[in-house]
Amino acid sequence: MIHIVCNIDNNYVEYCGVMLNSLFDHNPNEEFAIHAICTNKVSATQKRRISTLCQKEGNTIVYYKVDYSEIKNFPIDSRDHLNLSAYLRLFTPNLLPESVNKVLYLDCDMMVIGSIKELWNIDISDSAVAAVEEREPHDYESPKRLNYSIEHSYFNSGVMLLNLEKLRDMDFVNQALSFIMTNQNNIIFHDQDVLNALLHKDKKFISIRWNVMDFFLYIKPEVQPSRIEDWKESLNGPAIVHFTGPRKPWKYSCDNPFRDTYINYARKNGWNVISYRDSIHYFFRKWLYVLINKRKTIRLKDLAKYTR
Repeated sequence: MIHIVCNIDNNYVEYCGVMLNSLFDHNPNEEFAIHAICTNKVSATQKRRISTLCQKEGNTIVYYKVDYSEIKNFPIDSRDHLNLSAYLRLFTPNLLPESVNKVLYLDCDMMVIGSIKELWNIDISDSAVAAVEEREPHDYESPKRLNYSIEHSYFNSGVMLLNLEKLRDMDFVNQALSFIMTNQNNIIFHDQDVLNALLHKDKKFISIRWNVMDFFLYIKPEVQPSRIEDWKESLNGPAIVHFTGPRKPWKYSCDNPFRDTYINYARKNGWNVISYRDSIHYFFRKWLYVLINKRKTIRLKDLAKYTR
């Protein structure tokens, strides 16, 4: 049994559906227990849509509610591309049953395109979290801002293996709430800052292939020299594509090479992730960029060429 945690709100149900669909389709021999954390603002109708998908695929799902009043005063900026629901993952250790000691957290703005069994089997008995290291300059600027040594770097919170036993032992949830209340003006990357501030000494870095973020797919990829070999191997066998930043695949401004694959997959499975108007805008923008040779990202068919 593989335990998966995700955050959902009314605005992200469609995207959560695509992520779970892709997880199930690319791991047909695995049994999943889905733990969905949401606020009281998620409707019963929306929950039923996700439940129906899980049941159809022979997997279970349990919903955990965090009252919106508990997060409404957390730091967020109106210009951010995410909302307060990003903080929900911080409550995971206290919400899930004590019998669940290990979980894989997955953001909803991603698509699973390979087996995750190897990821799930990574030993984290000596770590609180396993995740993918961030790019420069976040690997040294964020530790400085959060007042810990840059030698510990900084991880992305979109894909995380969590050792719940360790997190419970350190009373992580209360530590996280305390950190948020006393660092309101210093938090920029929301839950990710909180996780790194508290767990930077107790984490394990894993391969890029488990969290292939946008900046790894640029024609001039943003990756540290020490990670080039991992980057090459990961792009030749990616398992999870993560649409980080504001240019999500349901926005016409997205130029991620996996964007078309995502939209076609979503439509095939009945998830309405993009409006007709944005589809038209995307079509014209895509071909304009091709004509004027302004592409920023590697074309999907050229991935192997760039990683030789």
